[in-house]
Amino acid sequence: MTGVLALLLIFYAGAVVASSRAWIGVWCGKVRFSELRDVTGIGDPAKLRRLFGLTSSQGRFKVAVADVVRYRRPAGIILTNVPVHGLFFAGLSWGLFNAGPATALAIVIAASLHAATLALAAASILVSRPAAAR
Repeated sequence: MTGVLALLLIFYAGAVVASSRAWIGVWCGKVRFSELRDVTGIGDPAKLRRLFGLTSSQGRFKVAVADVVRYRRPAGIILTNVPVHGLFFAGLSWGLFNAGPATALAIVIAASLHAATLALAAASILVSRPAAAR
């Protein structure tokens, strides 16, 4: 059980870092394709160009937070929800160091189901991309 908790803890640490990094880019107004794809849930580069304009010479989209929020799809909301990722990270940390076996098992099951949901959201974004963009 400890190994599974540790593995999920590492997964959620990565999710918090990646999601936070993407949102920091949005707040700064300049994001790369991969960050904008993750935050919005839109995997089609042509659609992102239509919504946010062309990229700069450094390959970054110039964005406004309000526009990003307006165009977000459910997959983007699920994939880059920093508070939810942080909550699971905290729960897993508590489960690893303080919880009894039954509580730890409940935390592992909830985190695993959420991780599977994240994987499905990521897959839906990648599948939605046109073949030429892959």
